Amino acid sequence: MLEAWGISNLDFGLAFSCYGVVAMLAYGLGGPLSDRFSPRWLMCIALIATAAGGIALLGHPTRALLCCIYAYFGMTTILLFWSAMLKVTHALGGARHQATAFGLLDAGRGLFAAVVATAMTLLFGELLPQNQDASPQQLANALQTIIIATIVLVAATALLLPLCLRTISSPQASDQRPILSTKSLSLLVRRPSIWLHGLVVLCAYCGYKSIDNYGIYAVDVYNTSDLQSSQLTTLTFWARPFAAIGAGLVADRFNHFRSMIVLFMLAALGNASFALINPNSLPWLGLMMVAVTTASTMYGLRGIYFAVFDDLRIPPALLGTAAGLVSLVGFLPDVFFGALTGFLIDEYPGRQGHQYVFGMVGLVSLVGMLGCVLNYKYTTHHQPLDSGKPEDQTTLA
Repeated sequence: MLEAWGISNLDFGLAFSCYGVVAMLAYGLGGPLSDRFSPRWLMCIALIATAAGGIALLGHPTRALLCCIYAYFGMTTILLFWSAMLKVTHALGGARHQATAFGLLDAGRGLFAAVVATAMTLLFGELLPQNQDASPQQLANALQTIIIATIVLVAATALLLPLCLRTISSPQASDQRPILSTKSLSLLVRRPSIWLHGLVVLCAYCGYKSIDNYGIYAVDVYNTSDLQSSQLTTLTFWARPFAAIGAGLVADRFNHFRSMIVLFMLAALGNASFALINPNSLPWLGLMMVAVTTASTMYGLRGIYFAVFDDLRIPPALLGTAAGLVSLVGFLPDVFFGALTGFLIDEYPGRQGHQYVFGMVGLVSLVGMLGCVLNYKYTTHHQPLDSGKPEDQTTLA
C-alpha cells in the first residue's frame, strides 16, 4: 500500500491515529445505541458501511483522504458494530454458556483473520510477476483486486448476518420496553463494578498487546534470526483459538471471576519469567514454551472478560451501554502501550529494556487479578442494578 499509493509510514501512522481517536469516542457512544436499536441490524449496517468505505481506497488516496477514511472506519466498526456484537454474543450464550460463547467469538476472530490473511497473501502473490520486480502500476492493480475481494467478503457477510441472527430479538421486541434512560444510565455510571471491570480489561489488554514484543525479544535477547522470530510469533498466534475456547469452557464450568484470577496469576508468572530469564540457561525450546504458555493466558483472558455481565448483574437492556463503558476504559492501551514499550526498548537497549517491559506487564497482571478479587466480592454482596420501572423514567433521546 505504501509503495502503490506513494505514501509514507508517517501517513499511515496518522491514519491509524485518526481511527484510534474516533474509536475511543465511539466505544462510549455505541453502547447506548445498541441498547436502543436491534443489534443485528446495527451490525448489518456497520458491515455495509464499512464495505462502502473500502471503495474510497480503490484510487490513490492522499494523506488527508486516508485519514478521513480510517476515521470513518473507526465509526463504522466501533460505533455501529462493537457493542452490538457483544450484545448478540451475550444473547447467543444464554444463561449457562456466556464464557463459552465469548471464547468461541475470540477464537473465531483469530482463526478467521489468519485464514483470510493467508488467502489474500496467496492471491496477492499470484497477481504479481513471479521472476521480476513488480512495477508501481502492477502493485496498484494487484492491491485493487485485494481491496475489491475484501469489499465483497464484508458485503456478503452483511447480507448473511440478518438471516443467521434472526432469532436475536431487538429491545422493542421483548416483553418490556427499553429501559435505557437518564436514571438507569446514571445508576450504571455510578456502579463501581463497571469501572473495576474496565480496569480488569485494561490490564488484560496490556498483556495481550505485549505479545507483539515476543519476536523483538527473541531477536534482541536471544540473537535469533528474523525467521526464528517470526516462527515464535506465529506459534503464539495459533495458540489463540485453543486458549480462548478452553478458557471459555472452564470458566462456564467453574466461575468466571475465579477463572480470570487464575489466568492473571499465570500471566504474572509468565511475564516474570520473561523478565528474569537468562538466555544462557534457557534453551530456545524452553523460550518457546514460556512464550506459548504466557500468550495462552492472555488469549484466555481476552476470550472471557466480556462474559461477566450477568455476574455484574447488569440488566440485558443495559448491556450494550455497560459494554461501551467497559471498552472505553479497557482499550485505552491502544493509545499509550505501544509508545511506552517502544520508549523502554529504545531507551534501554538489549535485555534491560525488555526486562522493564515484561516486569511492568507482570505488575499490571497482578493489578488485574486484584480487580477481579474486588469485583467478585462486590458483586457477591451487592444487589443487582435497579434500573427502575420504564414508566417512571425519562427516555434518553
